[in-house]
Amino acid sequence: MKQIKYTGSFILAAILLLSTTLSSCKKDAEFFDIKDPQGIDSRIWEDEGAVGLFLNRTYGLIIPQWPAPGTAPGNIHITSDEMNGGNTGFLYGTLVENSVTDLGTGNGITTNRYFDIRRCNLALEGIDSSKAISDATKRSLKGQFYFLRAYVYFRMVSLYGGIPLVLKVQELTNEGIPTTPRSKTSECIAAIVRDFDSAAANLPATWPAAEAGRITRGTALAMKGKTLLYWASPQFNPTNIASRWEDAYQANKTAYDQCIADGYGLIARYADIFLTEDHREVMIVRKYTTTRDWGTNIEAITRPSSESPSGSGSFQPTWNLVQAYTMADGLPITHASSGYNANQFWQNRDPRFDATIAYNGALWALSGKATRRQWQYNGVIDETSSSIVTGFYNRRFCNTTLTPTQAQYVSSTGGGSGMDWVEMRFAEVILNLAECANETGRLAEAKNYVRTIRQRAGIAAGSFDYGLSIATDAASMRNLLLNERQIEFAMEGKRYADLRRTRNLSLIAARQSYKLAPKSPYFAGALPGSGPVAGRIYLDVPNALGQRPRDTVNINNLASYTTVFTVPGTVASIEGSNVISIPSKYYFYALPNWFSQNFFIEQTQGWVNGTFDPLQ
Repeated sequence: MKQIKYTGSFILAAILLLSTTLSSCKKDAEFFDIKDPQGIDSRIWEDEGAVGLFLNRTYGLIIPQWPAPGTAPGNIHITSDEMNGGNTGFLYGTLVENSVTDLGTGNGITTNRYFDIRRCNLALEGIDSSKAISDATKRSLKGQFYFLRAYVYFRMVSLYGGIPLVLKVQELTNEGIPTTPRSKTSECIAAIVRDFDSAAANLPATWPAAEAGRITRGTALAMKGKTLLYWASPQFNPTNIASRWEDAYQANKTAYDQCIADGYGLIARYADIFLTEDHREVMIVRKYTTTRDWGTNIEAITRPSSESPSGSGSFQPTWNLVQAYTMADGLPITHASSGYNANQFWQNRDPRFDATIAYNGALWALSGKATRRQWQYNGVIDETSSSIVTGFYNRRFCNTTLTPTQAQYVSSTGGGSGMDWVEMRFAEVILNLAECANETGRLAEAKNYVRTIRQRAGIAAGSFDYGLSIATDAASMRNLLLNERQIEFAMEGKRYADLRRTRNLSLIAARQSYKLAPKSPYFAGALPGSGPVAGRIYLDVPNALGQRPRDTVNINNLASYTTVFTVPGTVASIEGSNVISIPSKYYFYALPNWFSQNFFIEQTQGWVNGTFDPLQ
């Protein structure tokens, strides 16, 4: 099987692969000439190339894509207090029964997750029946399908609790809605764990470079551990049943040990996680390139307007996130010994701050401009006012060597950064294990794991053991871990899931901006049409030496900085008149209306006509 790429343009890709990379298939088109709408031609299972294409398509349907900030229903799951954009219905408590439609919206291969499950069930049964495929190949194929099926169920159960559990091929009746009732959540969790175990037992430790993106046994075990972490967490375990935490600890410790043995680990530089590919930290990934049909426009929409030819300013960090970063020695900014400077808030912070946050005056060498500094104060001429929502930009998904034109992806021609989306990385395995260790009375062990994360980040040991000494019991360590996850996975869309899993949605407060304004005689913007006003200094306009006055400001010298700007800046809510209001029923969403047509499929408690208890 060739290297897999999975994007939204997979139908075209499948055709191309069929004609170019799977020439060993016999009568290729016939394999997918589905005469029986209830199934597929059974001959597919006798041809390894055809099964490989079927598997590639299944990866493409199931592995997550780049999250795109906005208000679409799917963006509920990346909505939190860390960035602009997101689903306002979630934030303001106005979601209704048909708002969370991840299970599906109709009877189609891309609009119904039970079609994904059906594909996996077909493959698991069909591969077993094959007489032409070797046993070794059968094992690796089945291992991947077991993983993909479990992964679909994990994502659905984390949203809705128990759902209909379909583990055998069923006829496609009733518009794709399962003909079985919802299973208990505990039954779904058990089935997911069994599938991840089966996947791990059949998958290799690594794949050849040409197969980058395929699932390994370490990843399967990591997802098993993550599943049991969810089952132990307050979302599913509000009464804190201790045995669930111990099961989760043992599963995550096994995953951690196996991953280490198989070569997984943290890469040296946090800033390189997305800028480099196929490194030892990557566990679940969707591959992209700069070619037509395989690209992503994520960099162009992330960059500031001044360095992008199209709409930009997505993934803007909020002031809430800026404040969450610790100091360079790991102490929170609220600690009496932190040395935090509210006027120059960027100084002496956790190095992950500079890898993520572009603030006023920060050196950010976009487009290969080595001395370029980023400015987004009020009225700045380079950026559009509509693109400066929070007062900050996100540095994490930007390759500074690309020009604005190179950063843009066009579906008809290609381009863009080709940056892979890393859905799961080894740092998550470490922090999952740390959380389980803490909840099972292994505080020192939990600190050891977090220490490795902070050491990689470049945090100094200082006098407080990388800031870990402030955690003296399980409760304080729990808070430290939640903050650590917020920082380590900043802008990766993990904050929503962590707050929901830990029943901490109440921590989401109004998202805030931090805006900086020039101080007279300094002014932003272009020269007036009538010419410069005597006594004014125009920050954005080059002087006689060709130098913009703003670039002469030493932001790390308080006197220089406060001469030009009013400090501190203005903090304000970006919610307008809206109030953050997230009801407790959001811990388990309603099944979409389309899905709950069958009278025997119960609706979730807390929603209209809801009787299903997701905690069982």
